[in-house]
Amino acid sequence: MKKETSKLLWIKSSLLALAFIFGLSGVGLVCVGGSVALELVDVAVVVREVTSHAAVVLAIIGGIVFLMSVFGCIAVIGENNSMIKGFTVIMCITFTVEIGVGLFAYFHRGLVHSNMVNLYLKTLRRYSTERRIKISVDRLQKKFECCGAMDYTDWFNTTVGKAVPDSCCIKEKPQCGSVVQSHAKDNIHVQGCIKKMDSWIWNHNFIIGGVGIGLGIAQVIAMIFSCLLLRILLTDYEEL
Repeated sequence: MKKETSKLLWIKSSLLALAFIFGLSGVGLVCVGGSVALELVDVAVVVREVTSHAAVVLAIIGGIVFLMSVFGCIAVIGENNSMIKGFTVIMCITFTVEIGVGLFAYFHRGLVHSNMVNLYLKTLRRYSTERRIKISVDRLQKKFECCGAMDYTDWFNTTVGKAVPDSCCIKEKPQCGSVVQSHAKDNIHVQGCIKKMDSWIWNHNFIIGGVGIGLGIAQVIAMIFSCLLLRILLTDYEEL
């Protein structure tokens, strides 16, 4: 009996520790979602569908994980069989959804890229007529040190002659982008903003992916421990 009690305490402690990790991960994902939304506030004006959805998905998953951790702590501390079963089911569902979202994002990354390019090109055509678009695009190009969607020549279809906005210039000054010569690399940023944003998103996806893999492994371990805890509790109940 003492051995069973010791095993029970060990499993409960492990589950509580995992639940605490889930809680921290959930808060972290919510913070990352908020950070993405704030960091890309100007990008959202240009490619709103892509950036807003990513931030919302991260925040929702983070919130679910945090609530799951709170529910799990209550279930384990109270040694409530029904709640522990519910906690295990919720972890299974969350784990499945996380895998589904990850696979969807991976297999549709090409579609996301093409959508970003098309949305950006459409936005460039509104640059001269909408002040909000102009401010956001200028901030974006300064922030990422880029010009156009894929490269600086994208602007040639929206401006008169070979001209780009002054925000494309390496050293910005009035009318510095009015005439782009053959030696453009010396005066302006020639790389497109989509390529720069791709690199930024990839770097953050690498971090998020690492957290997701770690969280998934922890969830699998927690599900195993939950089943072991249920088995011990049911055995004790039958002995009574």
